[in-house]
Amino acid sequence: MTEVEAQTLQERAARTLRGIVEKYSHAEAEVVRVYFDSPHTAEEHVEVLLKQIGREIQGRQRLGPTITSMADRLERSVDRHEYAEFLRESTEEVEHYVALADLAEWVAGRELEPERLLGYEVMARYNPNAPDAEQYNPRLPEAGRNLDVGRDMVQALGYDRAFALMHCAEGGGGGAFAECAKLRGDEFQQRLATAMRKIVHDEMGHGPGRIDGYVRAWIHDEAELEQDARWLDAFMLAHLRVRNEIWGYPLSEQRIADLSRP
Repeated sequence: MTEVEAQTLQERAARTLRGIVEKYSHAEAEVVRVYFDSPHTAEEHVEVLLKQIGREIQGRQRLGPTITSMADRLERSVDRHEYAEFLRESTEEVEHYVALADLAEWVAGRELEPERLLGYEVMARYNPNAPDAEQYNPRLPEAGRNLDVGRDMVQALGYDRAFALMHCAEGGGGGAFAECAKLRGDEFQQRLATAMRKIVHDEMGHGPGRIDGYVRAWIHDEAELEQDARWLDAFMLAHLRVRNEIWGYPLSEQRIADLSRP
């Protein structure tokens, strides 16, 4: 393959993967819009927040050991930029948890029990080095199926490639967060918008912003592009169903099928 052909392939691959992310980002925004098209009780709002909290506080059991291990290997097998990014992202996730937990307690009108606040904790991406008990949550079956897709990706692509591709899908493209950040309704919506603007500031572009680098590192021919596009679409479709689960299933299966079409 000539240099020009390689550049053309990379440009097309980036457009293809970015198009998949954008498709599902728009779909996840629709989940939020449809939810707010109907009235909901305070308890329903709390449940939405708690399910989202479960993904913000994910993996806390392994956070300390991971930081220690990375610090021990810094400048040897761990790059300083990788270390800084991990610490920054971990801090951001905790800050998102705090903001949403505070809002959940404001909606509930009382302090919530630890078991309630942490009852939906679930991993967002499959980790072959972590036990299933730390990753899956039976209260969130769609989140479990999203993890299953990630497990299949790891088996098919290898951990490094699969993890990098899943990272391109981070936050489902950010559409749900961006939609929440635009809310201008009652006091709950205004408070939710304030919290979500912080999340959008921290995370918007995390997934799409990695696509160009992913393409340069991993896609070298048409077969690899087709394979990665298929896996990214499958992972993001599963993520859309997770978003729908978080918001109490406002979209029908037929609507999800329609939104997932090319």
